Amino acid sequence: MKTLSLYLFIFLLSFHAYSQNDTLLTINNKPISEGEFLRIYQKNNNTGNVVDKKTVEEYLDLFINFKLKVAEAESRGMDTLPKFLKEFNGYKVQLEKPYFTDKKVDERLVKEAFDRQQFDVRASHILIMVAKDATPADTLAAYNKIKAIRKQIVEGKKDFVAVAKQKSEDPSAKQNGGDLGYFTVFQMVYPFENAAYNTKVGEVSDIVRTRYGYHILKVVDKRPAKGEVQVAHIMIAVPKEADSTKIKAAKVKIDMIYSKLQKGEKFKDLAQLYSDDKGSAKNGGQLQWFGTGRMVPEFENTAFGLKNKGDYSKPVRTNFGWHIIQLIDKKAPKKFDESEKTLRTRIDKDMRARTSKDAVINRLKKEYNYSPNTKRLADFYRVIDQSIFSGNWNKDQAKKLNKSLFSLNDSVYNQQAFVEYLAKNSSQKRNKGSVKDFINKFYNLFVENELKAVERVHLSEKYPEYRYLLQEYHDGILLFDLTDKEVWTKAIEDSVGLENFYEKNKNNYKWGQRVEAQVYSVKDAKVLAKLKKLLLKKNAKGYTKEFILQSLNKKDSTAAEFVKENIYSKGDYSIIDKADETLKFFENQDLKTPLIFDVDNKVVYVSKIIPIENKQLNEAKGQITADYQDYLEKQWIEVLRKKYTVSVNKAVWSKIKE
Repeated sequence: MKTLSLYLFIFLLSFHAYSQNDTLLTINNKPISEGEFLRIYQKNNNTGNVVDKKTVEEYLDLFINFKLKVAEAESRGMDTLPKFLKEFNGYKVQLEKPYFTDKKVDERLVKEAFDRQQFDVRASHILIMVAKDATPADTLAAYNKIKAIRKQIVEGKKDFVAVAKQKSEDPSAKQNGGDLGYFTVFQMVYPFENAAYNTKVGEVSDIVRTRYGYHILKVVDKRPAKGEVQVAHIMIAVPKEADSTKIKAAKVKIDMIYSKLQKGEKFKDLAQLYSDDKGSAKNGGQLQWFGTGRMVPEFENTAFGLKNKGDYSKPVRTNFGWHIIQLIDKKAPKKFDESEKTLRTRIDKDMRARTSKDAVINRLKKEYNYSPNTKRLADFYRVIDQSIFSGNWNKDQAKKLNKSLFSLNDSVYNQQAFVEYLAKNSSQKRNKGSVKDFINKFYNLFVENELKAVERVHLSEKYPEYRYLLQEYHDGILLFDLTDKEVWTKAIEDSVGLENFYEKNKNNYKWGQRVEAQVYSVKDAKVLAKLKKLLLKKNAKGYTKEFILQSLNKKDSTAAEFVKENIYSKGDYSIIDKADETLKFFENQDLKTPLIFDVDNKVVYVSKIIPIENKQLNEAKGQITADYQDYLEKQWIEVLRKKYTVSVNKAVWSKIKE
């Protein structure tokens, strides 16, 4: 049966790890451990109740059937097909992921992010820009420059804001003195965020390196997080290049709108009519929820300053123009259990996730006795030039390099292995920079890649739960694919077989007592009486529904309405079931005169009672197909039981039953 097979497939993917390695059974001399069976049994009986031996035996029977199907799939080579390998390897990649992150580091990062989420930080910064892949000389020059700036500020010789306006290479610093406003976790690159949260209010941070260059920060304030707010706004845009006439006209217009609000006109209507933010105007000015750092400070401060739902602000000026802001709702900062899932997702996509991965790589280096030969890495500095950045480097330049580069346990990785890795991964164009830094970066990636490859080989022996799950995915996919071919799809496509199955078993598919009936809806009791009278006439069986409606709706076109006409079984239509509670017509075998009754302003006209009879194939095709699938599966299992030799270890089986 398809549903049972799917059920087995699903719970096979949910087992816990066990350590029982004794052989419970063999199929064609292939051993299968008691642990594999017990994972199924214990997973589905994890209620603390005692289960009788018959139930355990039923599980064993199902388990053997499952393993027979897997054996058959393997004998057909289905585990070597590209479709299978693609799906299985996709699962494998997902299963491997947790083993390449450090759980302790992950938990620390989640807690750190949550703790930081409880506070907003306001900081100013000074930036000296330097490219991520800049030459050592350029990098050193930038570092010395920011170092000198920091020294002057810390020693009190220079004011932070004044220096930011003069020397910071952040273009906005000339206007804002480096002020970044308030921000929270995930809104700045991780090294910058660390400096902001780890520096005390009023102090200047150490020098921070990010992909933009070198920074120093001055933390201006830290406050409890405000949570999130949702507002609507009416905006009158003021372009940056606007002259005084346009600026004045915008102010007059926003004041006019504010005056209309004070006189009682609806905010939503005014937003739709006047707001220059056309995206939100059509929704009455409504914006998405936002928190700290998502809007310009003037807008954010005003929005969070509104106290009650429906309150609106006086006109507020930002770089975009004039706004009137109305409060829709507020949310307090989320608790840990409310935000944990989101935090984990964001961490996984953030550069801080590298911290967890680096912890694993460092552990693997120790575990597999990573031993680098740094002298041999230096050989690459002489044979790789700037052509590597244009994607035109020719690996033949390094063809003479064949010495040991590093080792993992007893395995030696020579220079040519790294040459091939470079050739494969350096074909695209990049910004020019330090060749040495480029080589070092790719060397580290190469080592990481090889460490992971070695670890993948050992995952199954190191982590039984991984081995079990991998095997179960393998078997589950094969089970699904082969059962689909032998049972599910076959039952649907084998029309002749389905027809023959139906003919042999047609007495299993019967209609219960049914009635043929028409249903009308009437306007009032007067129309109801007319309809009943009409239907009780001797020749009423010959009346069409069109004739009946025409007769009733001569003066009022809404007096009566035809609802439906059908053949009904018990339970098909509540109105007919309601009438049957009194009239018991589903129990009648014959109907000499029509039955007419009214329920809830509806008139039901039962013209015929249809006795119990067999369903036609097309009338019960879904159920018949499902039963045919059951039949095919039973036949198939019989074939497999004869084809394969199954042997149960009686001693192990007795221990399990006890």
